[in-house]
Amino acid sequence: MSTLFVAWQQPDSREWIPVAKLEFSDSTYSFSYTQGIFRAKEFRRFSGMQKVDVVYESPRLFPLFANRLISKSRPEFKDYLRWLGLSDMGDDPMAILALTGGIRGTDSIELFQPPAVSERGEYKLEFFARSLSHLPPTAINRIGELQKGERLFLMLDPQNDFDPRAVAMRTATPSSFLGYCPKYYAQDLGTLLANPECDLTVRVKCVNLDAPSNMRLLCSVTANVPSVFTPLSKERDFLPVQGIPAEWVPPTTSLDGILLS
Repeated sequence: MSTLFVAWQQPDSREWIPVAKLEFSDSTYSFSYTQGIFRAKEFRRFSGMQKVDVVYESPRLFPLFANRLISKSRPEFKDYLRWLGLSDMGDDPMAILALTGGIRGTDSIELFQPPAVSERGEYKLEFFARSLSHLPPTAINRIGELQKGERLFLMLDPQNDFDPRAVAMRTATPSSFLGYCPKYYAQDLGTLLANPECDLTVRVKCVNLDAPSNMRLLCSVTANVPSVFTPLSKERDFLPVQGIPAEWVPPTTSLDGILLS
């Protein structure tokens, strides 16, 4: 089974909130909302998928996501492969969406993969560093000097005004700030960082000097986790909808401007 979460960026705080899950198994795509939808202010349900407590299924990828696939005929396709450190994406739509995020300049939707944990307890994760567009030129220059395989270090940022659970990244001595880890993984990374036995390690996978800031620094994470560890399990936003809160008042239109019943 392939799984991707769908995040939506809240306009006021700019926070990315997981609101849905897309899965592919046995030739069937399924879509369902997550509990993140209940705290995502102003989020409008997707057209054709209005009921938040229903699992939608289709033999084909839903148009909402199919329209986000990058055509191999587009001139920037090879650049995407290089930025992602890949030589071939194949024809797997879920793999392409996982790597590119399905990001379009016309909306505030992003797709991302949950971390992988093997039967031997090997935790693996890849992500692009966040907030690089807010860094000073000296920090951007330092990112350009990073080498593939170079180790990076994580720092908790509890005094962060926007997110007290934020996890920042830095180089070794002399220390240089390199941005943040995606919020989706903050709970996992904070837990693993607090346990030395997990041997949490972050390394540079790829530096793309000619890429947009959101695809400039690609990082890889490895750790050893106990058998009882489940990625994202403590994040309520990722949990399936199990009943609709009485106080929840959803918007009456979809993201496409269609009136919902």
